[in-house]
Amino acid sequence: MSSAKVEVFAVCSTDDIERGDAKPFSLSRINEAGESQPFPIVIVRTHGNDYLGYVNSCPHEGIWLNFGEGSFFTPDRTFLKCGRHGSIFEIDTGLCIDGSCKDQSLEPLALAVVDGDVCVCGIALVEDDDMPNPFDELDDTMEIMIHPD
Repeated sequence: MSSAKVEVFAVCSTDDIERGDAKPFSLSRINEAGESQPFPIVIVRTHGNDYLGYVNSCPHEGIWLNFGEGSFFTPDRTFLKCGRHGSIFEIDTGLCIDGSCKDQSLEPLALAVVDGDVCVCGIALVEDDDMPNPFDELDDTMEIMIHPD
């Protein structure tokens, strides 16, 4: 029997995400060299009250899924969507079913609900309460300004 210890990091309260919604988080993880690097994630709370986590990075070009209009979902909210290229992903598997990265998948995260908190499991994260979350300043949408030539 193995007594290996699994890293568990509380990201948010279960009540911080409404049913059928998703929320981005900007964390820091420890890379192979022992250095801290940005680690953007998205946690989805399904209508069935399950929590799913993915690295917030489209397999096509590595940009945040919520880039552009700021939403993670297709208009009918049945799929996740890349805001830049429109690739469509199954919510429960992360598989791209349409778009530039068809048949590729979002990188899943192991999550657990512990004492009312949604936790990321098995990843060495940096705990830094002073680190600003770039998503905190965003409303439900990101603003994009287009300047005429």
